[in-house]
Amino acid sequence: MYKRYIMILVLFILISSCAVQRLPEGLGELQEEETEELKVKDTITASELKELVDEKNEDYLLIDVRTEQEYKEGHIPTAINIPHTDIGSNLDKIPTDKLIIVYCKIGGRASTATSKLKDLGYKNVINFGGIDSYRYELEK
Repeated sequence: MYKRYIMILVLFILISSCAVQRLPEGLGELQEEETEELKVKDTITASELKELVDEKNEDYLLIDVRTEQEYKEGHIPTAINIPHTDIGSNLDKIPTDKLIIVYCKIGGRASTATSKLKDLGYKNVINFGGIDSYRYELEK
């Protein structure tokens, strides 16, 4: 009796595993297109950043996440200073509808701040890395 139930069960599993589900025509392509549109550039070069700064483009916010003292010693023009430890308590200064570019001295603190912002729901956040890779004039 058990043999018969086991045979039926095995036969059922074999038949159901052979069934192939097809997506409606064109649905896979549509999903690929949507996914590509949602991809956000996650890096920016120094020359691209310089171009944004020079254009006085208002579609981005540049955040220096170093200490206030480091910021005063020299920062990328247009950058505001929000130390990485204070990101969560300064969300009122960080719009959700703009590209957010974050940097620090080498890149570690910027990485922490970028992750924090993404965890808080910000979609367009780029870690520029360190100010040392910005070979243009700094503001004091």
